[in-house]
Amino acid sequence: MRMSLTPPSAELPADLLDVELSDDYESLAMDACQLLSDTDARFVVSGFGQEEWPVNISYDLSSVIEQLPAAIDALRSGRPAEIDLYGQGIERRLTFAPAGDATEIRCTSGTAWRPDPDREVLSRAGALELLTDLARDFGEALRRAAPEVALRTPFAKW
Repeated sequence: MRMSLTPPSAELPADLLDVELSDDYESLAMDACQLLSDTDARFVVSGFGQEEWPVNISYDLSSVIEQLPAAIDALRSGRPAEIDLYGQGIERRLTFAPAGDATEIRCTSGTAWRPDPDREVLSRAGALELLTDLARDFGEALRRAAPEVALRTPFAKW
């Protein structure tokens, strides 16, 4: 299982950055992903028998980023977590179940695609790193593309 975001090569032009940003986290995450979708940044998800999932930045990454803080907090506390890629066409749910030093990640599909295997096991630290690295990648991508947006909470800590 892999999730990564390659940062854009340059800052967005000033006219694209002239947007009113929302104060609530979910809307802010959507706004930030919309900005990143106008760059050459690249969101990649792979695993469960598929080398590269058909994901995009504006919708699929947005859905992940919306859920990321809660999932990271849950895994840090040793509790189960879930990331739902609910976008039409992808419709996959990742369920993280920590047990001892390992975390089982189960993938379920809401489409005709079937994961094979339907579960992968990472170390507990590896599963947390998967999500915290994505948060770090996202913060870095925002700092490069839209520095003012990157100063917003929680992105500034990423």
